Amino acid sequence: MNALSVIAAALAVSSIASPGLAEPAKQPPMNDFYEAFYICESGAFLVSYDSDTPESATLTTSNNNKKFVLKRTPAPSGAQFSGGAVKFWTDGKAVTVEGAALPFKNCKMKGR
Repeated sequence: MNALSVIAAALAVSSIASPGLAEPAKQPPMNDFYEAFYICESGAFLVSYDSDTPESATLTTSNNNKKFVLKRTPAPSGAQFSGGAVKFWTDGKAVTVEGAALPFKNCKMKGR
């Protein structure tokens, strides 16, 4: 093998072994002022973000205005926030809330 063949082989192996660039985290959908309001079959909730590129959020439910402080957590897709037993995830089209007293199902963002 000549030196050029060795270099080409090494480059091919390194490009297969190393992962591609990570896709940037998706931003959650927002209405105005870093908030999103969702209406669901069993109630409603408001998510207030700390900025337009949020690292934390507060989820306030229609069940006695219960508030949950959430931190951004890694997600394979979309944007996810969790705190304690509560988890909020959205990809901009679908949304799930786990761990809240009310089972939020079939939620739609108001104003969309």
